[in-house]
Amino acid sequence: MVVTDAERTEYDDVVRQLMQKLEQLAAENAALKANNASAHQTLRAIYADSSQPATVRVRAAQAALNVETPRLESVPPPLELVATEYEPLSVVVERQRARLDKLLSLPLEERERLVRGVAHDGNGSGDE
Repeated sequence: MVVTDAERTEYDDVVRQLMQKLEQLAAENAALKANNASAHQTLRAIYADSSQPATVRVRAAQAALNVETPRLESVPPPLELVATEYEPLSVVVERQRARLDKLLSLPLEERERLVRGVAHDGNGSGDE
C-alpha cells in the first residue's frame, strides 16, 4: 500500500490533534486528582466544560441533579399537640358546684383566709 504525501500530512495532522486532546485530558485528570475532587465536583466540572460533547455534558448534569436539587421530604409538624381528655360539661358543672358548696360550708374566717382580699361585707372593696 502506497501512501501519498497528502494522506501522510492528513494522517500526521490527525495524530497531532489526538495527542493534543490526550495531553489536555491527562492534565485535566491530574488536576482533578490533585484537588481530590468529590464525585459531584467532578460532574460539575464536566457539565460546565463547553469543550465536552453535549451527550457527555447531559449525562454529567443528570448524575449531578440529585445532589444539586434535594428531594422533597416530609417535614415533622411544627407543634407538639397533645389531646386532653374530653370532659362533658355536665360533669364540670357538677364538680364546680360541689367545690362551691364545700367552700360555702366553711366558717367565714376560714373562707377569708382562703380567698384573700375579700372583706366581711363580701364586696371585696375592703371598706366596711
